[in-house]
Amino acid sequence: MKVHTSQTLISDVDEALVKRAHTGSSNAFDQLVRRHQTAVRGFLCRMVSEPSLADDLAQETFLKAWKNLSRWRGADQAGGSFRGWLFSIAVNAAHDQRRSHVRGQKRDTDWLADQDQIASQETGLAAKLDLDKVLLALSPDQRLVLALCFGAGLSHAEAAQALSMPLGTVKSHAQRGRDRAIEVMRDLRPVAHGAKIDPSESKQP
Repeated sequence: MKVHTSQTLISDVDEALVKRAHTGSSNAFDQLVRRHQTAVRGFLCRMVSEPSLADDLAQETFLKAWKNLSRWRGADQAGGSFRGWLFSIAVNAAHDQRRSHVRGQKRDTDWLADQDQIASQETGLAAKLDLDKVLLALSPDQRLVLALCFGAGLSHAEAAQALSMPLGTVKSHAQRGRDRAIEVMRDLRPVAHGAKIDPSESKQP
């Protein structure tokens, strides 16, 4: 008997919509966009820190997904979840944008910069202790994994798929990143008033 979790239900609905989209149903793909656009845009906002650019990259992500829909083999054929595949496109779009420097600007929150550069450039870290700020104190890989798992709600398996990274490595980055995030938040805000990450929330399949 198949046990349905929230993750499998999401995957099942996505797969049904993809099958309809394969037959030429633009309505089915529109539903896929509506289901995932908020999470994709939120992830890209954390990566590029510029809402208008994140919107452009999100649009590019869904356009590429539509054009390459036949490349997703489906969960039954070990193609992973549609959501994981979609976020792999979003990750690549963010990487490509960083490499090309389309806007000709060096952004202080460049997620490929090393830790020392990030710490020195982010002068407002103590003023706003939300997830986006905490991510800046993590290594690039930890930041990506937490942005996907905590920010976008992907499972560890989906994050591994999106990043083309071994599942064990993703789990390690998630654990170390969470520990580092808690440490940063405790250092920057009194424990009595600080935000905390509940370790139980990160236990993803």
